[in-house]
Amino acid sequence: MILKGESLLPEIVFIEGVSGVGKSTMVKMLAEDLRERGYSVRDYVEFDYTNPIDFYCTAYLLPEEYEKLCRDYPLAVDTIRANTTPAGKAKLVRYFDEDMPLFEEPLLSELTLHEFCYKPKQLVLLEEYSAAYREVWRQWVSTLDESCDFFLFDGSLLHHPVNDMMRNYGVDGEGAVPHITALLDSLGDIKRHIFYIKTDHIRKQLEKAHRDRGQNVPTEEQFRFWESRYENDRTVLRGLSEEYKIFDISAGNWETVRKEILNRLT
Repeated sequence: MILKGESLLPEIVFIEGVSGVGKSTMVKMLAEDLRERGYSVRDYVEFDYTNPIDFYCTAYLLPEEYEKLCRDYPLAVDTIRANTTPAGKAKLVRYFDEDMPLFEEPLLSELTLHEFCYKPKQLVLLEEYSAAYREVWRQWVSTLDESCDFFLFDGSLLHHPVNDMMRNYGVDGEGAVPHITALLDSLGDIKRHIFYIKTDHIRKQLEKAHRDRGQNVPTEEQFRFWESRYENDRTVLRGLSEEYKIFDISAGNWETVRKEILNRLT
């Protein structure tokens, strides 16, 4: 392992910002840059179902629900267990890899009924949501692969959790601070970096991102949501006791920001 100061522990890097600012691209490029410099890196971008601390298409099941699922679908038990993460009193089962289902019908539909984060049909209590998140983060740190120098995450600290809390629970920035603080506390003494990418042209960036992804032009409601998201993100960052750095790409200085982040890491 490459020594970083006196520590042999990996460092965790969170790349944050509203939708469309280039978080995924930044994570991928930084990972390449770090590898070129001889570091061992694992990077996780949006929709990566292998992300150990984020949840994409994940079902939340209580113990009795989980055991019933295994009894009802004996031929799928191995696949169910292979995609299960313990989360305190619940089990989290991932059921999609990007747009590829990991299970066949009718099991797939049954799992979607228990969706944990994205437009859930059976909303769990906010306390249970937060507790499950914290437990997963705590477990991940306890089994962290110390042969890796950097873990890079796209939107796993603020982007997805704050989205969930705003949309599902009506939580604002101040209300989200305790949840985000608890997640960071779960990481213990591991060094982490929080880099937030901002732009004064949120609407323009959203429109470009939607075009690049082949999506429809954002609605006025979506524009308002992401502008509100940015304000809530700022509130959360100010409420943290952690160091963070905000980078403004309004002037189109994306590559300069990339190089500055890389220099800060190395």
